[in-house]
Amino acid sequence: MGIVIRGGKYSTVEYFQDKKIYVKTFTPKFENRLKYFFGLRKYPGLNYAYISKELNKLGIKTAEIVEAEKYRIVTKDIEKETLEKHIERHGKNSVIEKYVEIVCTILGAGIYSGDLNFGGFIVKDGELYVIDLEDYRKEKFLMRTQDEALRRLKKTIRDEEIYGKIEKKLKGD
Repeated sequence: MGIVIRGGKYSTVEYFQDKKIYVKTFTPKFENRLKYFFGLRKYPGLNYAYISKELNKLGIKTAEIVEAEKYRIVTKDIEKETLEKHIERHGKNSVIEKYVEIVCTILGAGIYSGDLNFGGFIVKDGELYVIDLEDYRKEKFLMRTQDEALRRLKKTIRDEEIYGKIEKKLKGD
């Protein structure tokens, strides 16, 4: 039995120290289960694996996937701290430039996430890894705009300086 790291209404994350893995189990609401069943959205565990591959193609690091199922994803532990904790301990440093670059690459590739907060990134040996990928989307239809992603990002990170760098880079200024 693992240690429950985060338990929520729609997902639970357990850590298995002996195996150094995280197991995230999804329990989506009924309306989302219908969307998955009818193919309107990818199942969260399978979407995580899909987005991970897409990000890896772009040179963006993600946690190694051990197993991916419809409502479950198992990943290896990266064994370092979140970007949020890293900033608290070390302040804003060169890692922020990497964060800006990764966010711009993700959004520039047509991948959408309304939650690109610092807690969704791990810092290991000066490199950033993106985690919590189940809510990322790369859709051919009903694509969200970069402006919408930027609007949500501004609320999420609450740092005008970092947000300004991302906005400037995306808009080509």
